[in-house]
Amino acid sequence: MEIPRDISGKTTALIVIGLVLVLFFGYRAYVNSRQALQILEIQVPNITRVAFDTQVFALTPANLEPVLTSVTRQFGGPEGKGEMEKFKKEFESHLWIVVMTRNKGLQSATDVLTRVQLTTPITALQGYSSTGYASMEVKEGGKGKEMASVNWNYIEPAITAVTLIGVQPKDFAGKPPYSKKDMSIWSRDFRLYFELAEVKSKEGAIAYAY
Repeated sequence: MEIPRDISGKTTALIVIGLVLVLFFGYRAYVNSRQALQILEIQVPNITRVAFDTQVFALTPANLEPVLTSVTRQFGGPEGKGEMEKFKKEFESHLWIVVMTRNKGLQSATDVLTRVQLTTPITALQGYSSTGYASMEVKEGGKGKEMASVNWNYIEPAITAVTLIGVQPKDFAGKPPYSKKDMSIWSRDFRLYFELAEVKSKEGAIAYAY
C-alpha cells in the first residue's frame, strides 16, 4: 500500500525539524557545559589547589598565648614545653612581628618560601607550625639583616605556619627588656618598620601582606 504523498511529506518535515531541534539543544548543552567548566577552572583553584591566607601583626602580651596555642601541637611533650618556656623568657628581649600563613586550599603546599622585608635589622627569628613535622629553614638574610627568606618544607591544608621576627629598633623609645607599655606602642607602630611579606609555594600559589 502506497503512503500518500502529503502524509509522507509532513512526516519527513517533522523528522527533519526534530533532528534540527535535537542538534540545536545538544549543541547548546555542549556550549553551556564548556562555559561551566571554564568558570570552574577560574573559580575553583583557590579551593582545590594551594591557596594562602597570610596575616601580619605585632606579637604582644595580649595575643602571645593565642598565637602559641595555634601551634600548640609542636610544643607537645617535655621538649616542646621547654622550648615554649624558653621563647616566653626571650619574648621581652625583642619586639616581635608575626607572619601567620594558613593553607586554605585542599592541596598540601611544599617549599613555601616566605620573604620578609623590614627597615630595621632582625635580632631573632623563630618558626612554628601546628604540625611538628613542618620545619622552617633560613635561606637568605636573617639575623643582622633587614630581610629574611625562610622556607617551610610542608604546609598541609588547614594548617598554619607562624614565622616570628624579633627586632630591637634603635629609634624606638623603649629598650630591652621591653615593658607592656613598650609593646602596646609597638602594636600601634610596628608597620613603620615592616615593608612586605611575600609567600610563594612550589605549586605556584602566592600571597602578599603589607
